[in-house]
Amino acid sequence: MEPIVQVMELFRHQRAVRTFRDEPVTDEVLHTVLEAARHAPSGSNTQPWRFLVLRDAGVKADLSFEYELAQATRAGRPSPSREQAEAGMIARAPVVVVPCVTVPGRTGHAGFQTGASIYPACQNLMLAARALGLGSVLTTTHRIRRAEIHALLGIPVTYESAALIPLGWPGRAYGPNRREPVEMAVCFDHWSE
Repeated sequence: MEPIVQVMELFRHQRAVRTFRDEPVTDEVLHTVLEAARHAPSGSNTQPWRFLVLRDAGVKADLSFEYELAQATRAGRPSPSREQAEAGMIARAPVVVVPCVTVPGRTGHAGFQTGASIYPACQNLMLAARALGLGSVLTTTHRIRRAEIHALLGIPVTYESAALIPLGWPGRAYGPNRREPVEMAVCFDHWSE
């Protein structure tokens, strides 16, 4: 298969995976996806990221509780129990990656920076994971409980957690993603419906 065809197939099969098998992600595989993240482009090549990798079941359970509280707040639902939270996606993922980005004005990084440079790194990580057979999903819902989660994980004030990325071997088969044709998403030279 030609390289461009391989890449396009990878894009077509990038899916949000929220259920995982109870099978560990090896250090070698994890290193590969983190290496892919590290090679992402960033504004002025500042590389303003740190990746907090969570594997400890207790830490993931505590994070899952905060995440489920954030989900309940967003949806206007009652707060979950600890048991419900421990059955959630965050607690059950073999690995949770917390991509963090430096906060403009609180670091020594020079130049204009909005924090958006973290997202190409997240995409690289998730595409590398998919290429290796792993599933992942990016969520930002945790930001509703940002202060509690930063305290729990010890994230310093010079960094912001941009997302949570649960990562593991998919719990079921996933086919290609469903998207509208490119013509439905693109306008040329001026906005059109």
